[in-house]
Amino acid sequence: MLPRLTEVEIAHIAVDPSASPEEAVRAFYTYLKARRMGEGFRLLSQEYLQKTNFEEWTNRFTDILDVNIVLSEPYEDTDDTVHVKFVTKNWNDGEVDYHYYEGTWTMVVEEEVYKIQKGNIKEVENPEWEWFY
Repeated sequence: MLPRLTEVEIAHIAVDPSASPEEAVRAFYTYLKARRMGEGFRLLSQEYLQKTNFEEWTNRFTDILDVNIVLSEPYEDTDDTVHVKFVTKNWNDGEVDYHYYEGTWTMVVEEEVYKIQKGNIKEVENPEWEWFY
């Protein structure tokens, strides 16, 4: 029952928020998952930052243990909007609970990188199994 240590190199997850709006959204949630909050914060647009600062924004995530992105794809026939689904694993009064979210992020290019400009994300209560595919 002892943990085994290995010398196998751990693979790094490569993200490129300059590649496309969908990749920028994937990068954003990857940074949240890895608790690389500064890098996630840098993917917020100047317009988005008019409504928050680093301390307020990071305080939104204090109870989140994990984030898993289910889907990041272009929204309908748009070039700047991403349809996203993700799951958070949260610590709530000494217990773990899961929250499911779906919606869109409107993206904008700033400093040669796609950044989050505006969101329309809603919580999904008790999603059916198809939601995950």
